[in-house]
Amino acid sequence: MMNDIIMCRGEKCPIKDDCYRFTAEVVWRQDFFGSIPYDFEADDCEHFWDNRPLEEEIRPLAYKIWLKAGCPKGHDLEHWVQAEAELARRAGRRVI
Repeated sequence: MMNDIIMCRGEKCPIKDDCYRFTAEVVWRQDFFGSIPYDFEADDCEHFWDNRPLEEEIRPLAYKIWLKAGCPKGHDLEHWVQAEAELARRAGRRVI
């Protein structure tokens, strides 16, 4: 974790679990926003940094999981969620 980004404490923020500014590991000294940057009236945060894996990352891993499982029909969502969780774990993000 680089300490050159401003982190967010995520208090009462509805999108904190998908924001890198909240989920990143704090190592050594780190700066934090003085108050929550989420704008509740606009339902938006201009400082949001999406930490979810991209579809381009998930798709090939889900395919590998499907192959390893023997190519069963009807389990595509299960394999997709498993791939998404695996990528989140690899990146050191919290999995909810």
